[in-house]
Amino acid sequence: MATKTTFSINSKTITKAFQDLFDSFKSSRLRVSSKNGHEYLNISLLLAVIIGIIFPVAFIVLIIISVVSNIEIAILQEEKQEDSTSKMIELK
Repeated sequence: MATKTTFSINSKTITKAFQDLFDSFKSSRLRVSSKNGHEYLNISLLLAVIIGIIFPVAFIVLIIISVVSNIEIAILQEEKQEDSTSKMIELK
């Protein structure tokens, strides 16, 4: 009887999951702005999470302010672009 493993948990997969999560946090930003485009805060998401852990009251205040007023909270992820500077030149 053949068995099929679809997912296994070991130190390598756990380390890779934390690495991917950390890379995702590093490439994301938290932006707080008004509806008309005035930007109040634009920081790294990793820094925002650290601030939220150390000062949870600041996170709660930000949520309350966003509900009461016209503030927009967005998480922006920077996409990695492929290096398209190398071009092929065909000689005939």
